Amino acid sequence: MFSKTNWRRISVVSVFLFAVIAGMLSHSSAATAKALTKKEVKVLIASAKTSEDHMKLAQYFKTEADGLEAEAKDHDEMVEAYRKNPMTQMRAEKTPAAVGTIEHCEFLAKSYREAAKAAREMAGEHEQMAKNVGK
Repeated sequence: MFSKTNWRRISVVSVFLFAVIAGMLSHSSAATAKALTKKEVKVLIASAKTSEDHMKLAQYFKTEADGLEAEAKDHDEMVEAYRKNPMTQMRAEKTPAAVGTIEHCEFLAKSYREAAKAAREMAGEHEQMAKNVGK
């Protein structure tokens, strides 16, 4: 179904995506005032007992989702820029890799949206846990 070249491209994009998301997660954590560190998040996930603990985690995941959605939007804008650029269109006729730049950005935008959705779901779970504390 996929050629060797396509599998290589998928592998390279997957590794790149992992690195970008990891970087994005660490960047957005650092950008928030009094944001939890990754270590603090892991400790809090393992030990959260109070409503306040779960709300801290919910806020952490909401912040992560916001950053991931911003990345998706940036890649959507890059797709549009590539489509408007006549040089990209000319290259696409001669070099299939030019189309890959659009596909690459579309793939990343979709992946960021999926990660943002998962982060929002985690935030919702922790909000629900916060409500259920003491019941």
